[in-house]
This record gives sequence, C-alpha cells and structure tokens, in this order.
Amino acid sequence: MENKEKKLHEENVCQNNNIIKEKKDNSIDTLTLQNQKIEDLKLEIIQNQKKISDIELRKLANIENIKKNTEDKIKKIKKTETETFLKKIIPIIDSLEDILILSDKLNIKDEPLIKGIELTLQSLLNILHKLGVKIEGQKNELFNPDIHTLMSEELSENTLPNHIISTNKKGFTFNKVLLRKAIVTIAKN
Repeated sequence: MENKEKKLHEENVCQNNNIIKEKKDNSIDTLTLQNQKIEDLKLEIIQNQKKISDIELRKLANIENIKKNTEDKIKKIKKTETETFLKKIIPIIDSLEDILILSDKLNIKDEPLIKGIELTLQSLLNILHKLGVKIEGQKNELFNPDIHTLMSEELSENTLPNHIISTNKKGFTFNKVLLRKAIVTIAKN
C-alpha cells in the first residue's frame, strides 16, 4: 500500500505542479495581453495627441486667414471710401477755380474775398497733395490719352508738338487710380 500511496502522492504532486504551471502560464498570457493593451493605448494616445496638434494648427491658421482677409477688406473699404471722398472734392475745386477765373475777367482779383478764395483753394490743393493726390495736366507735359482728354489743338512756338499748352480742367490721380481726366489743349504737330 505504501507504493500505492507513494504513487498517488506523486500523481497529486504532478497534478499540483501542472496546475501551478498552468496558472503561471495563464498569468504570463494575461500579463502579455495586458502589456499589449497598454502599448496599444499608448499608441492611441500618441495618435490622438497628433490629431489634437493638427487641429490646433489648423485653428491657428484659420484665425490668421480670417485676420488677413479682414485687414484686406478694411484696406479696400478705406481705399474706396477715400476715392469716393476725393471725387466729391473735385467739383468744389472746380467751383473755386471758376470763381477765380471769373474774378480775373471782371478785374476784381484783388478783392479780399477773392484772396480768401485763392488761399482756400491753395490749402485744399495742399491737403490733397499730402494725401497723395497728383494733379494731372500740367503745362508742357506730354499728352497721354489715359489721363488727358483733348479739347483742342493749337499751333505753338513755345510748346513741343503733342505737349500741353493749357489745362481747362485739372485731372486727378490717387495711388495710380484716375479720379478724373484733365481736359487740355495741346500743340499741333
């Protein structure tokens, strides 16, 4: 019987060893699975951080685009409004110049009121010059159909052919934008 007991004991020990080995193997498998899950989660976190970073960069780029577009729109509006304002000033300049021409014809150009109008006109032209408005149609300037309107041609000994002899109405440009063409008389060829 002793032998039987010994055999039974050995079988029990062997079974217990097998159970322990299985538990060990199961725990190693479980540990490996858990480690794999941890690695997968770490990878997912890194990918999500990249996505978040990309979203942040896109958001910042979008904000910069909005800012740039808004600044461009503001510049365009300012330019358009300035041009509109300047176009409204031109008839006032014409009126002041007409008064001065009439006062010269009536021989009253030395009257204090006329002197005041001359000073007002000159101040207005100085302000326009400071704003960047250029007066077109100066005497002896070469005729340019893009900025001048031809009123007449005359013979002239003092002016080169195709150059301006006199200006009937001043022309104006602002930042290379034509506000009004000058009306001029030029020398014949």
